[in-house]
Amino acid sequence: MKSFYSLAIALLFCASGGALKAQIQLDNQFNDWTNQPHVTDTEGGPFTSVSIASNVDWLYLHVELLNEVALDENILPNDLHILLDLDDDVSTGVDYANQGLGVDLLINLADRQAIRYTNGSGIETFNEVGMRVSPTYSSKEFEIAFDRGLTQVVGPNVRIAWYDSDSQSGFPEGGVSHTLNENIAPWIPMSLDRPSGTLNRVAFWNMNGRMDQPNAQAAMERILQAVSPDIIGFSEVSDVSANAVANLLNEWIPVENGGAWNVVKDDWDLMVASKGEILSSYPYVNRQFPTLVEGNEEWGVPLLFTSSHLKCCGGASNEAQRQAEADEYMAFVRNAIDGEGALELAPNTPIIYGGDLNMVGLDNPIYTLVTGDISNESAHGPDFNPDWDGTTFTEWNLLQTDDPFDFTWMSSSMNSEWMPGKLDYLITSDASAELKGGFTLRTEEMSADRLAAFGLEASDALDASDHFIVVGDLGLGDFIGMAPDTDGDGVNDYEDNCLYAANPDQNDFNVDGVGDACSDSDGDGLSDSLEITVYGSDPESSDSDGDGVVDGLELCVCSDNNLCPGDLTNDAVITVADLLVLLGLFGAIC
Repeated sequence: MKSFYSLAIALLFCASGGALKAQIQLDNQFNDWTNQPHVTDTEGGPFTSVSIASNVDWLYLHVELLNEVALDENILPNDLHILLDLDDDVSTGVDYANQGLGVDLLINLADRQAIRYTNGSGIETFNEVGMRVSPTYSSKEFEIAFDRGLTQVVGPNVRIAWYDSDSQSGFPEGGVSHTLNENIAPWIPMSLDRPSGTLNRVAFWNMNGRMDQPNAQAAMERILQAVSPDIIGFSEVSDVSANAVANLLNEWIPVENGGAWNVVKDDWDLMVASKGEILSSYPYVNRQFPTLVEGNEEWGVPLLFTSSHLKCCGGASNEAQRQAEADEYMAFVRNAIDGEGALELAPNTPIIYGGDLNMVGLDNPIYTLVTGDISNESAHGPDFNPDWDGTTFTEWNLLQTDDPFDFTWMSSSMNSEWMPGKLDYLITSDASAELKGGFTLRTEEMSADRLAAFGLEASDALDASDHFIVVGDLGLGDFIGMAPDTDGDGVNDYEDNCLYAANPDQNDFNVDGVGDACSDSDGDGLSDSLEITVYGSDPESSDSDGDGVVDGLELCVCSDNNLCPGDLTNDAVITVADLLVLLGLFGAIC
């Protein structure tokens, strides 16, 4: 996944003779910090290592901690502070906690406050100082970015330290100095085109209850026309009906060849919209809406597509409910794979899950949704490996098209205490459904030329919702070509109408869904195929000639000269057809 986003950056890096370093991406992936210098804590404090990087627009921090914390939540308490000496001058700012820095801006993570000591005074929000963090949920490792303009970075040097009020320890001692530079490669905006190998473009979008608002609708229309998905998972749409949304989609992005959008709604605020037929839906899964959807015919099977909206926000009860919802969904998937639930999945069915997961506080729910490690096994059953190749699902790290950040939600108010965060996700069974490309669309950061090229306006994303649309281009995973073929007839088990009898022709004379090679419609002990192609008897009559002797006993008593014991069908091979004959002879009087 990292190579997917970094290809253009790598090319630029090589072309420059190595002068530029790879772009720092706030995506909960930390490989881009490998070549950045770090200061390591050897004193056994709460910090493991810290690093600083910058480019013309952003000041970046990386921190590794001894223990897991949720930076701006109280579920895993911390008392961490970031001390920013924005001009590396001890004569300006304050010497906070006697750490030897002239602190111009103090970040109090636990209280979600930024305190300005230079060029202003008092408390500001993290939004007002242009702060971004990844991941949004608990971790031992974080990457942070500050908008240099909003933060009021003076330079040319800055000095930064971390401080833990609980242990009254700072790190590194005296802070670490950084010379502002532009050595990090610039971000190259992404294309909105579908990559080669894409079978279906899927999208997830929390609509913030605005789908019946004309101003929001105009922005939604432009965004959906620019993105043009095939399947959409909507959340926060309790205010509109499935029929109303179908009408909007048919007007905004008409289906090819005169088709129409299919839309289903659960019992509250979730919808699934698809260009293909929606075969079934399962609204009883709490705050998650699994559906079986017809996608591109090259999948070979329908898709299990789930739109979700897990319980919001922090606090112990909300954390517990969000975890219970993740447990419940994974139990649903496990039972569908095992054939023990309301839905029985064909082998290698692509499983696509996404939407607003409200991943703040603890990281446990996303861990469950990816790994199949169920928290409450007494209520939801045992853990399992959810992907078809016996491994985990994959959570795809989708970045904004025009900025190297993964956040999908932001408040419309700079005064909000909550900074932007990644709340919306895309998870798939990558063995069957692999990401070929994907992005989050945040229009305010797009250039005028790019906005014009896609028919967008800069305000569209936030006019449409406070969540940005998340888009994934999915194609066949590596495991699709390894679909089981139990009888070796060249037809995959999930398409084979006779799993244990070779029948590459898949003939089914009475169209009952069971192939002639393994069907005995009249119960005479002979398969339909044998009666049609070998004996010329009637597969729908147990006594074709009406002489009182069933066809199985009359036509197929034993093999010629007993040269092949067990070959009751005289075809020189022992197969399930011989077993059918034997079963048909039970009770016969010879």
